[in-house]
Amino acid sequence: MAARGFLDTAGNCFPLLSKNFAMRASSLLPIILLSSCVLLDPALPLGYPRALERSGSHGSSRGSAVGESSPDTTFYVSAISFPASYDWRRDTAFGATVCTLKFFRGKEQLLSVCGGPSKRISASPDRHHIIGGELFSEYSDIRGTTVKCNGETIAEWSGWESLLGLLRKDGVLHTLGRGPSSRWFTYRRDGVPVLKVDGGEVFGGFDRYTCGTTGALYEDGGSVCFAYKTTTGGVQSAYMVRDGEPEMVLGSPSVQVLDLKQIGGDVALYFREKTSAVLSFNGKPLDFSWGGRVIWSDGEILSLSGRPAVVGHFYRRVNKQYHFGVGGEDFNRTLQEPSDFFYYGKTEDELLSFNQPRPGWESYYFFNRHCACMAGSELAAVLTPRVKDSGLPFLAFRKDTLRYNLYGFLSGVSVEIGE
Repeated sequence: MAARGFLDTAGNCFPLLSKNFAMRASSLLPIILLSSCVLLDPALPLGYPRALERSGSHGSSRGSAVGESSPDTTFYVSAISFPASYDWRRDTAFGATVCTLKFFRGKEQLLSVCGGPSKRISASPDRHHIIGGELFSEYSDIRGTTVKCNGETIAEWSGWESLLGLLRKDGVLHTLGRGPSSRWFTYRRDGVPVLKVDGGEVFGGFDRYTCGTTGALYEDGGSVCFAYKTTTGGVQSAYMVRDGEPEMVLGSPSVQVLDLKQIGGDVALYFREKTSAVLSFNGKPLDFSWGGRVIWSDGEILSLSGRPAVVGHFYRRVNKQYHFGVGGEDFNRTLQEPSDFFYYGKTEDELLSFNQPRPGWESYYFFNRHCACMAGSELAAVLTPRVKDSGLPFLAFRKDTLRYNLYGFLSGVSVEIGE
């Protein structure tokens, strides 16, 4: 393992004037819960945080140190730095200040470009998305919406939108954007509208428990997919969209649709009817009541080993209490109640609670869901000091840390794990 060290990130930009699904309850895929605590602060202003746009030692040691690129594990980190004279923690300019967008592979700097309103690169961590080893950014104002990849504009259009999903397939950029009032959304290819729905509510987004790095958009069966619901005259209808073509899956006045996903070409539908929730897959109801011992009430669909499961709240008959947990056809697991972030991995069994921060993490910002990811069964996170001159922002993984010598914050982390 290579020695750890500090990364010199000089070069800030200052413009003139920058196996199968069967699982026992004790063998659930790894889960990370981050609950409200001193570690988790509200997003700083820095433009318009996505939160304000919403209306109505672990396991076995494999791979390399966090600063190394290897066939096993490669970390990508995004960051924003500011001129030393600007107090970004107070952000008196409300995001309207020069900054520099940076992108790293481990300790190697891949990108450093001027940001800020004039460059149409937002300083808000909610608007940075690391996907497939590339850094996408979104910027919206009264002039329109701009999407960039590695600092270069790849799509723009008139009108303000906040992205719920972003995916690039075969050189085509797919976006799913919500308007400022959240009363409509638009699905686009390379900025050109393909589908616009008034009064539609999209399932998923970059801030949701069960969505990956591409948000509400995802690939399944060779198609770019997402789902939404509408409510008209008391009738709630749910639609599955594949490559821009919507298909109604359910329309009923007696149910509340909770989530809808395509998994391996089949449709998983989660809805509440009367007092209990129902999970169906390929049109057939699944028994995830653990022999009738629990009644599910809400939640989202999770894909585990190609089969649907649910993360949400359920009522346990034996103690007559509500709990938060994960359940599927033949397992049910109670988790500690979360209020912020939920992560799951692919191997081993792990449950962590952040009701109390890890030792040494009490004085750091954790901005949003992008600031952590699962590397196999282990959590990697980027943290930024809350107090000026109290240290450098860093990437933490296992017992290793990689510190970044910049004046600003780390806005996201993603990982690629080799075969």
